[in-house]
Amino acid sequence: MATTVAVPGGPSSEISPSVDGKTKRGTKRARKPGPAVTPVGSKRKSSRPKVAVRRTSDILKQLISDESQQVLTVEQIVKALGPTSFGTSLMVFSIPEVLPIPVPGMSAAVVIPTAIISAQLISGKGEIRLPNTLLKRSIPRKAFAPAVRAILPFLERAERGTRARWRWASNPVTKRFLGLFILIMAAVIALPIPFTNMPAAISIFIISLGMVERDGVLISLGILLGLATIAMIGAVGLGILSLFGVTVA
Repeated sequence: MATTVAVPGGPSSEISPSVDGKTKRGTKRARKPGPAVTPVGSKRKSSRPKVAVRRTSDILKQLISDESQQVLTVEQIVKALGPTSFGTSLMVFSIPEVLPIPVPGMSAAVVIPTAIISAQLISGKGEIRLPNTLLKRSIPRKAFAPAVRAILPFLERAERGTRARWRWASNPVTKRFLGLFILIMAAVIALPIPFTNMPAAISIFIISLGMVERDGVLISLGILLGLATIAMIGAVGLGILSLFGVTVA
């Protein structure tokens, strides 16, 4: 049985009998370890796993990787890109006009989905919805795949160089304006005017890439190119009118 002995000038301690009859002074109880303290200036590591961001270039590579498919339907393209990826979808559908594919009816495969998606962007929809007749339309793989491969080097360099800046250019209100502007560019592509399809498609491609990367500088560059295309069409129209002696006051 432990006996308590008072030590003058110090705290009380317990003396316990040992096995061999001798006594020894008891040891102090070990303190419980406190919470770990993070040093000032150091960052605590997050336990949340980092989510890998799929780049548009990676999606396109996967889309054209299956060489057994002779055609790609609009439904396959939208499904691969995701129903909420407005910017990526607009970018991909502009590719056949960025690098003109010599296939009859290709402009319709670009203009119609671009017009519908941009209209849904204007109305603030959260998911892309296309009619079944359009989803069943197809693009020959032998024409689409070379165009994608040709644009991939530029796209990969652009993805490495872009960053989130001028975020006001990617807020919901601005996206509705961008949808309207892209709709106008789709109408320009539909016009039977030579040398205007490609600049309008490149404008859509750059704006859409800026939307995906949240890069307001890239969005602004795409808008400037689109405005230059509209100005060029206006100049061509005035030139044609002047040939017929029509003057615009």
